[in-house]
Amino acid sequence: MDVPMHALRYFCVLADELHFGRAAALLSISAPSLSQQISRLERTVGVRLFDRNPRRVALTDAGAELLPLARRVRDDHDAVLRWAAAQRDERGPLLRIGMVAAGAGPLTTAILTSAVQRMPDVRIEMRRLGFFDVREALNEGRVDVAIAPAPIEIDDRIVARPLYSEPRVLVVPSSHRLADRDAIDIREVSDEVFVIASGGAPAIIDWWLVDPRPDGSHPRRGPVADDFEGLLELVAAGVGVNIASAAAAQHYRREGVSFVRIRDIEPATILLVSAARPANAAVATFTSIAKELAASLAQRTIAVG
Repeated sequence: MDVPMHALRYFCVLADELHFGRAAALLSISAPSLSQQISRLERTVGVRLFDRNPRRVALTDAGAELLPLARRVRDDHDAVLRWAAAQRDERGPLLRIGMVAAGAGPLTTAILTSAVQRMPDVRIEMRRLGFFDVREALNEGRVDVAIAPAPIEIDDRIVARPLYSEPRVLVVPSSHRLADRDAIDIREVSDEVFVIASGGAPAIIDWWLVDPRPDGSHPRRGPVADDFEGLLELVAAGVGVNIASAAAAQHYRREGVSFVRIRDIEPATILLVSAARPANAAVATFTSIAKELAASLAQRTIAVG
């Protein structure tokens, strides 16, 4: 069982405020998003932590037992972050780059190569992020900048800059009836079961699933996974199909799975996401490098086209 640090922080703030609106404002998230996070935490630990109705929010006995433990973990985590910050200050500047799924595909390598050459005094760390972890990772200081496909959840502390767009692909077992096609239309998968990412805002899940479809129908939803590797395992096992950005075809190439371009749906936009006012000076240089290389990629694509 994995209890995310941000979930414990949300729990502590709600336990202090006992009001979803006030707690959400302090956390710079929406009240529905906070409610989702608390419900997910309750499912993870297996007990109800709050009694809530339209008039009041109160800790349950289990919630009251968890609160001092959660506060201790939160405070210890903050102490570790302060210690790590002190170590970085002694060893030179550090840039922590988060990447969701395939990130910017081959462009990621070009960006990193250029960053290493143009920022020789900066140490670079790559950190894998879950589908819906970007906002929390930035706000909690776990990463300085992230590369992720849109749409994502942001708030007024975060800025998301489009880098480039790429087609979306259908991820299917290699034995699937569509696996050998070069491209398909979305109407051709109306009878398929779709495996989906867990824990995201409904609007984001709907966008990836193309729900509703152009004809007004809704896709059939099946098993869920909390990372792309898990989605691939489910697809390879034949329990459903998935929709991903085209970079996944190169970044996650594996036996038993095929990627087929979907030609008639909106492409995926890859974003560079950072704090609106980054504390790390290296973020500005990295952003400039990423935008420069993305523009060069776009020009080459236009020239080839």
